[in-house]
Amino acid sequence: MLTIISNPLLSFIFFILISAPLEAPELVPENPTFNFGTVKEGMNVPVSFTVYNRGSKEIHIQQIRTFAACVEARPHTKRNLDPGEKIQLEYIFETLGYGVATLNKKIEIHYNNRKLSPLKLNVRGKVLPLESHQAPLGELTYNFFVLVDIRRSERYIKVHIIGAINVPFENIHRWASEAAKSISDELIIYLYSEDGTESDKAAEMLRAKGYPQYISIVGGLKEWKNQNGKKFLVSGKS
Repeated sequence: MLTIISNPLLSFIFFILISAPLEAPELVPENPTFNFGTVKEGMNVPVSFTVYNRGSKEIHIQQIRTFAACVEARPHTKRNLDPGEKIQLEYIFETLGYGVATLNKKIEIHYNNRKLSPLKLNVRGKVLPLESHQAPLGELTYNFFVLVDIRRSERYIKVHIIGAINVPFENIHRWASEAAKSISDELIIYLYSEDGTESDKAAEMLRAKGYPQYISIVGGLKEWKNQNGKKFLVSGKS
């Protein structure tokens, strides 16, 4: 049944109540979805979101829930946001184990608004499986191996991973033929280039010619810097 308010004073109070803005914290994202596109399994992808307080009261972030493969790039020490204040959340998505997967994962931010909490953010992208001639960077930590930098010598001298020897791409087949005389097939030989493209080609070529222990590091030196920064990088001739 429709109720009509005939008292002018009550009508005015009712109008004020329904038109007044709700005084509450409200956390909103600048973009609720981060799409990292297509990457190879084993690469670490930086993920970031900017969220801000659109409400009229202070926000207190109580908990941030992520899926297992999404880890903090830096600790989220700031937990309180004044009205209008922004915060950037940074993560690293570790793709190892997600080969042949199209992902749509959620990050939940729980805060002091029961009606609107949690804020849900989405991480999307596609992870391609490793080829037989490729390996994730993390594999280097538990295999005995030889590390070969196949970039040009001037690039190698400028910076390379400590312990790597330099055999430029155009010389790698001849070098592999000579090395085969003194090493066994059990010894893994990892190749890397600037971004993994050239070392992929080299590994495919060598394996096709009967050298199965040659493997390309996915993402090359670029991915090393992404995961490790300047750690174990040196300059000059070895």
